[in-house]
Amino acid sequence: MKKFFAAFIFVFFLSGFVRADEIGARQFINDSGYALIEALGGDDLTQKYKTLDDLFDNRVDTDYIAKFVLGPYYNKMSDKQKSDYHVLFERYIKSLYKSYPLNFDTTAMDFEIISVGQNKDFYDVKCMVDLPEKYQTENLKQVGIEFRLREKSNEIQLIDFKIDGVSMLITFKNKFMQMIKDDEEEIDWFLEDFEDLTLSNESQIRK
Repeated sequence: MKKFFAAFIFVFFLSGFVRADEIGARQFINDSGYALIEALGGDDLTQKYKTLDDLFDNRVDTDYIAKFVLGPYYNKMSDKQKSDYHVLFERYIKSLYKSYPLNFDTTAMDFEIISVGQNKDFYDVKCMVDLPEKYQTENLKQVGIEFRLREKSNEIQLIDFKIDGVSMLITFKNKFMQMIKDDEEEIDWFLEDFEDLTLSNESQIRK
């Protein structure tokens, strides 16, 4: 079940650019959700990786996420450290989704947008996802997912999602804060450990 939801992160990648308002946010989720379902039903793993990589670069506000998860430590970085970190962060995120199996049975998978609202600079879209039968249990046939989007250069991009109230952004931040503390708040040590973690993930990418 956990692996199934990991792939659903990429619901955002497969939409075209739309205007940044509540109608646009709804269209963004609706169009990309069905495109993702179709994409996950394919058999060519190499093509799936290529599609996800290409769209990840254009549909997710990686800079925002990378800065947020480091909190106050980001401003303590030198320009070179920031540059190295952003490149490493993108590699890390890509290594995460490639380490999960993407051969899902999407038969009968569907979702419904429950609400769309604007919260200051963000758009929150709540959905209920109907699970394919093989992922269902007696007490679990639907899962609530809340997506948080923001406008960047007049385009909508992903910055966070929550499954049953658990935020991807906060989960990442807690992990990164602990890594920095374990490295005695030395940024160079943190970057070395972060690269080691990323390399370890990349070595496990499914071929």
